[in-house]
Amino acid sequence: MTVSTINSPHPTSVTTTVTTSSSIKLDTASSEMTTTDLTINSTSPQDLGFPTEKIEPTAGSDDEKPEYMIDNDDIEGIAVVREPDAMTFPDGGFGWFVVLGAFVIQFCCWGFSFCWGVYQEYYVKNHTFPGAELSQISWCGGIASGSIFITTPFQGRMVTIFGLRKVVAAGIVLSGAGMILASFATSLWHLYLTQGLMYGLGAGMALFTSVAIPVQWFERKRGLASGITVAGSGIGGATLAPLNRLMISKVGYQWALRIMGILVITLVCSILVCLRTRVTPSVKKRPLLDVTMFKNSGFTAMYFMGMLVTFGYLTPIFLFPNFVTDLGMDPTIGASLVSGFAGVNAFSRITLGFIGDRFGPLNVLIVSTIFTGLCCWVLWMNTHGLAMAVVFMVIYGSNAGGFNSLFLVVAANIIGVESLAETIGLLFSGNLFGNLLGSPLASAIVTASGGSYTWAQVYSGAAPMLAAVLLIVLRFKKDRRIFVKL
Repeated sequence: MTVSTINSPHPTSVTTTVTTSSSIKLDTASSEMTTTDLTINSTSPQDLGFPTEKIEPTAGSDDEKPEYMIDNDDIEGIAVVREPDAMTFPDGGFGWFVVLGAFVIQFCCWGFSFCWGVYQEYYVKNHTFPGAELSQISWCGGIASGSIFITTPFQGRMVTIFGLRKVVAAGIVLSGAGMILASFATSLWHLYLTQGLMYGLGAGMALFTSVAIPVQWFERKRGLASGITVAGSGIGGATLAPLNRLMISKVGYQWALRIMGILVITLVCSILVCLRTRVTPSVKKRPLLDVTMFKNSGFTAMYFMGMLVTFGYLTPIFLFPNFVTDLGMDPTIGASLVSGFAGVNAFSRITLGFIGDRFGPLNVLIVSTIFTGLCCWVLWMNTHGLAMAVVFMVIYGSNAGGFNSLFLVVAANIIGVESLAETIGLLFSGNLFGNLLGSPLASAIVTASGGSYTWAQVYSGAAPMLAAVLLIVLRFKKDRRIFVKL
């Protein structure tokens, strides 16, 4: 292979690599390029096997970029290598420390959110708040999960003004303070404000300002990096659910909340140095809530897909401790099952992220979302003992992890990595409705059904199945071929 260089008075240099072709068009970056003096130069053109030739512009309209034709039978071909794009991807290096930092935030924030079922079961069984029923207490978990997404539309602006690390630090302090103050709650509305609203608002500030950062460091390994990042929540749930159950039994729920508050603040503040963004925040003036992205049909489809999934996603996790207790099992089994779900879920996030890199993230997300819904209909509805409960939690956790690891990757492919830091907040704001209303609605269905979980199980499966329909429409709108990586 032979290499020569085309020298141009235009600021953009074009390096040409000789390959195989007889007639090649070069599309320049600007119509201002002067071509009458443009020649193919080399140290010794004759030694390379072809003479130096004048390149003449082809005819074209003033509004189009001019094309430049090189016709020479002796030239085997030319491949253009342009200047590197502003956004390059290391696919490693310090990027793995960024993944570590985001992993710890997921571990602390979403991991504790998985523990809500443990606290809910304790509050109901021990009548911690006299007169409060399951459907009323479950609102605390809904408020916590929903308020995580309240600040998401504004987080791009917050990071631009205050900086990434300051926003994360403020969020985790608010979240930890909510846990600590919840230990002093004497009525249900105190719990709504502390373990619900304060925890959720703070966790949201920390979670979504950091979760968009790892994808800025990876391209070929983006699915894997995203999978490892969000696996933090599953590993957090697997670790913290039994830990909180143990602390509640040993020191009481109040000290369990205080210890957790101090723990998450300490852990997250210790990894702030790992958080580094590679996208310079935009200095353009933007509205506080920029809804122009809804003009993008792909963005809109992903927005409503996320909303639908979250209506059913957390329902089994939050209801299972009460569900197995109603089946006559020991309350510790419920915490163990949630822990097992979280562990399997963490592993599946990494695995499905890797598979998404191989077969296309959108393709894998569709399949995992369909199986998430089927698990609720086929397995949970037929669970009457411990063995089937374990089977359901393992298979449900294996498929539900696809939403966590691939949703952001698909969104990055549709929106673009450069703008993801600003648009991710608006994208995830749709999840507010599902996380806020999903589990309380399921609990209300159980109460209205006289303690039967059947219709709640139907509802939990219907949400991801409807989301899968949106994904399928988006998939075939992009490409109607079945066997193609998307």
